[in-house]
Amino acid sequence: MSQATGARLGGVMKYAWVSALLVVGSLQLAQAWDGAFLYFGLAAFTGFLALLLARLVPAGLAALAVMVLALTAGFFAARGASPDRDPTWVLLDTVPRLLTAARPAPATPELLVPGLLLIIGISTGTVLSVTKRGTALFVPALGVATLYVSAALLTTGRADKYGLVALTLVTLLALGWLIIDRRGPVVPPAVLATALAALTLLAFVLPTNGFEPRKLVTPPITDIAISNPLPQLAAWAAQGEAELFRMRGPEVPVRLVTLSRYTGASWEAAATYGPLGVVDPPDLPIGGKSQSASADLVITGLQGEWLPGVGKPQAVSLSDAMVDPDTGSLVVAEGIRTGLSYTVRGVLETPADTDLAEAQVPANATRYTALPRLPFTLAEYARQATANARTPYEKAVALEQVVRLNRRPDAEAPVGSSYARLETFLFGSPGESGASAGTAEQFASSYAVLARAVGLPTRVVVGFQPVPEQNGERIVRAADATAWPEVYFSGWGWVAFDPVSGNGSGPSAASKREVLNRLASTTAKPTPTSLQSVPPLVQPTAVRPDAVAAPEPATRFPFWALTPVLLLVVLYVARTSRRLRLRSAGPVGAWTEVLDSLQLAGLKPRPSRTVPDVGRDWGEPGQRLAVLVDQAAFAPQPAKTEQSWRLARQVRKAVRRKASWWRKVVWAVDPRPLFRR
Repeated sequence: MSQATGARLGGVMKYAWVSALLVVGSLQLAQAWDGAFLYFGLAAFTGFLALLLARLVPAGLAALAVMVLALTAGFFAARGASPDRDPTWVLLDTVPRLLTAARPAPATPELLVPGLLLIIGISTGTVLSVTKRGTALFVPALGVATLYVSAALLTTGRADKYGLVALTLVTLLALGWLIIDRRGPVVPPAVLATALAALTLLAFVLPTNGFEPRKLVTPPITDIAISNPLPQLAAWAAQGEAELFRMRGPEVPVRLVTLSRYTGASWEAAATYGPLGVVDPPDLPIGGKSQSASADLVITGLQGEWLPGVGKPQAVSLSDAMVDPDTGSLVVAEGIRTGLSYTVRGVLETPADTDLAEAQVPANATRYTALPRLPFTLAEYARQATANARTPYEKAVALEQVVRLNRRPDAEAPVGSSYARLETFLFGSPGESGASAGTAEQFASSYAVLARAVGLPTRVVVGFQPVPEQNGERIVRAADATAWPEVYFSGWGWVAFDPVSGNGSGPSAASKREVLNRLASTTAKPTPTSLQSVPPLVQPTAVRPDAVAAPEPATRFPFWALTPVLLLVVLYVARTSRRLRLRSAGPVGAWTEVLDSLQLAGLKPRPSRTVPDVGRDWGEPGQRLAVLVDQAAFAPQPAKTEQSWRLARQVRKAVRRKASWWRKVVWAVDPRPLFRR
């Protein structure tokens, strides 16, 4: 193979190596966005455009041209995203917007700009750097380290939980060290290997103790005055088969809004909303058992500001969607429109029946037990209904049965959820308007108020019952609208109950029957108290919180304990790569291996000693190797010296026999030879 062919082959291998590094680093960063892998993968090759331009103009000017083009594209993307604002300010505001967006962020133009510009800049600098000698390993390593750390910060380390991507990058860099011939390394291999090992350690540290860049930016908070949608249930029931939206996803209840504040006259929705994915967690944590669900929705008839979703929302493809972090209710301030399509991903809490049987409720969830000026009739009715209940779960099941008993759904019943309306619904005389009849609003509200009266943290959800699939999609109609209550259990999250059939979720029917069979004598017919003989204000009875409120979290394997092993592997790889590089240097490389062995054994010769002088200390193999080294270094036409490494191995064995036992133990991973020139 000619020298020119070898050079071309070396160049191809060099650029292939750089491409692999950039693709792995870019795809790692892409995990901070939702569905951005294609964009980031293509951006990884932008640097080769600068390489083509570098044939016509200086490399620095080529890099500048590529970055100007990238910034211009980002400028127009920013202008398209916010046409009513100065695109320059929108472009400067992309990083703060990204840090206050959902996690992962939607793949919208204005949110993609920061990541794409970072990749384009690193790709351009990396590709141009490998055209020069002496920087082939350093600049790519710095570039992929920047991409990896950026991904770790944007995802709090969750993009590489087990450090597999970091190990892949370390392996690729080690292979590059073997393949690319570099003379005079910019960074000692041991230093670089240690730095790369630290990247893997980030994967273990960031999820629990990591720096959160989102705390540097105050997320925008918006006050929105939105009406309570509960009274609209009757109107939706009247519309019947009118189509509201279409959905592709699992057959689960669709949530529209969660109501947690009760005034005694009505339920109220939250008024303050922020971007999805803000740092602040919900006031009550998600349960210990959950599963992810994703749905694609298209609005066809639904109106208002509320945005349908599934479970506790984690990501939504609309950049202008905002959320109440406590309830998970999604809103679009400008209102939704017909034809709006989006993807939402959420978390569904899925505790088992056995988990709930002995579960307790938190003692400090006063926001979800508040009942201003609760009438004695409702408090006493709830007390009687749960008198024989042993646990919070039994109380919840008993109340579900009591609210449903001898009452019927009626789409034409009077609306409202005030104390007066609920007393009529529960205790009204036959023939009285709204007595024992109501929409899902009265069933859910009655349950929530009675549950709060006995200390169960409760809220009401307005949404849509699960709809069967037809031709690959689910058509949600007005008649599918419903409401249901949810009770919070410590350690297991919010659990749906069903005083009127509709949502099809929550504990199993078998579990509820088991509870009702035991409580049948006390839950069937609690006696309402006379309205005329009761005082106007009574505080509800509180459920005594148990000391053991939540199950013990599962013990996770401490992956950080593998860090010493990882460091030893990295050092071993670096030492092996050095030995393989020395083999290509012939007798000179073999002699360098001998000097490495002398250093490892603590027998390093003084700098003033010559090669033949040192060789004589190690018998005939050392003397013969010294002759070959002198010939290779000074002879005009050195002879072939295939025996040099066989002689070096003999000398190394002799040196190792004289080393102390503890030096032999660390022989393969001792980093000192990596710093020798």
